[in-house]
Amino acid sequence: MTDGYLARQVAALDRDVEAVRRREPEGVHRARIDCRRLRAVAPRGPLRDELRWLGDQLSAARDRYVVHQLLVRMVVEEPAGLVDPSVERRLERTYGGTRPSPDALDSPRFAALRAELAALDPQPRVTRRRVRNELDRVVRRHRAVAERPGDDPAMHDLRKAAKRLRYTAEAWEPDGGKDARRLAAAAKRLTQHLGERQDTVVVRAHLLRLAEAAAAEGEPAFTYGRLHAREQARAAALDEALPAVWERFTGPATRSTC
Repeated sequence: MTDGYLARQVAALDRDVEAVRRREPEGVHRARIDCRRLRAVAPRGPLRDELRWLGDQLSAARDRYVVHQLLVRMVVEEPAGLVDPSVERRLERTYGGTRPSPDALDSPRFAALRAELAALDPQPRVTRRRVRNELDRVVRRHRAVAERPGDDPAMHDLRKAAKRLRYTAEAWEPDGGKDARRLAAAAKRLTQHLGERQDTVVVRAHLLRLAEAAAAEGEPAFTYGRLHAREQARAAALDEALPAVWERFTGPATRSTC
């Protein structure tokens, strides 16, 4: 495979897969991004499905690792005397030792995926029309959010659409030039805001499960409730800030693409 956008992304995936095999958590994060970038330019069909499968395999352990780090930090931030000692023990028992698992990377399925990637055009053509289609998707998803304020699934769908737009715009850069770079940067800012919002959804779900498990074993669940309330407040603040983030997103970078 010669040099080109897709060739560079496949090379990045190879590097990050080796980092995953070395059980480096950041390697997993980078490999997930590689999968998303490849999906943005891969032909429609089974290859995209296989890239989604690989991303899902990498996500499970990564999410547990990130949630553990967030919860530990939140517990440390709590006022002295409000955290029962059982909380830290439960967090360690539930998440301690969590590391990305490279098992899927040694499977025949991954080998077949890697071989299919090697056979692709190293520099696929991404047209302005395709980028506009992705931008239209983001606008539709935002309309759904506006109709259902605070709806977690609608927010998540908007985030996924914004990520697709970002990576499609990156691949469009050889033809789109400055317009592509500006649009990718705008989509990245939107994605980061929505990513913070999605973190609150994931953390709250984990806190509910932790509280239920603690209560079932006779441990105090008060701290989990406090942390859950903090995450609810953070989600509300991010929702309140979204209109300003969206207004910035729909500025010159997106208007020049329409």
